[in-house]
Amino acid sequence: MFEFIQKIRRIKKTKQHKLTVFEISLFALLLAIYIIAAILERFVFKGIMNINITYAVFIIFGLALGPWKGAFLGILCDTLNQVIRGISTWMIEYALVPVFIALISGWLLKLMYAKQKITWIIGFSFLSIITAIFVIVLAIHGNNLPINETAVKRTKLIPIRIVLSIAIVGLAFIWISSITFLTLFIKNRKFSVKSNVVLLFSILLVVFFTLMLCRWFWGPFAYINYHNRFRSGNWDYKTYYPIFMIPIIAKTLIEIPIYTAVIFVLYPIIIMIRQRILFYTSKIYSY
Repeated sequence: MFEFIQKIRRIKKTKQHKLTVFEISLFALLLAIYIIAAILERFVFKGIMNINITYAVFIIFGLALGPWKGAFLGILCDTLNQVIRGISTWMIEYALVPVFIALISGWLLKLMYAKQKITWIIGFSFLSIITAIFVIVLAIHGNNLPINETAVKRTKLIPIRIVLSIAIVGLAFIWISSITFLTLFIKNRKFSVKSNVVLLFSILLVVFFTLMLCRWFWGPFAYINYHNRFRSGNWDYKTYYPIFMIPIIAKTLIEIPIYTAVIFVLYPIIIMIRQRILFYTSKIYSY
């Protein structure tokens, strides 16, 4: 019993589990950024090609605050969103999304950036597998593509050539960018260039992997549950999952390069935030 109490005390004294005044202020700032992004997402980036910019914000949470504190802020964002919009349609499926994104991005980028030698191998293997899966999915379900996630209620279907064009452009741009990054890494001898190239490629992979899990796979599952729960629907996963998944994939392949560029530009600010957190944490709790 005494040893258990001692362990609890050690956990309470651990710096990484405490919040400084600077972090609390930062939480408020990031919450404000999330609110702005959510408003833009709801009223500006809407329609067929709506952009989920809040996903990029959640990724920044994980990179700036670390996986656990970023996940905690994600919970606060969902709570704030429910307070503003009401809790009548609250779902655990959507509440977990910001938590997953912050956890995955916070862990994955740190792991990949630390293992630079195998980052390229893992990255190109990942892109190759995703490309193969993407081609197979389009080949199987290419004749039943709705215009967007809610178009299942309509009779109008998006032409296959448009979806293919969007998907091919996005995927080709990701491949061209990745090959360009690898070429620069191999041929350039400057350490700063190599470091930035690895960082950019790592961010690309983190964004890709995060959106793949949370948008491609989890998104259709959550939406079908939402429709069945609050719209008295009876959609089954086998029929409707690919109908929603395919247009999400097409849109996401356009979003990935955009999110990657934005996060890379903001990364010096993210590093500064992390350094300030470490500085204030060590300064306050060193006494």
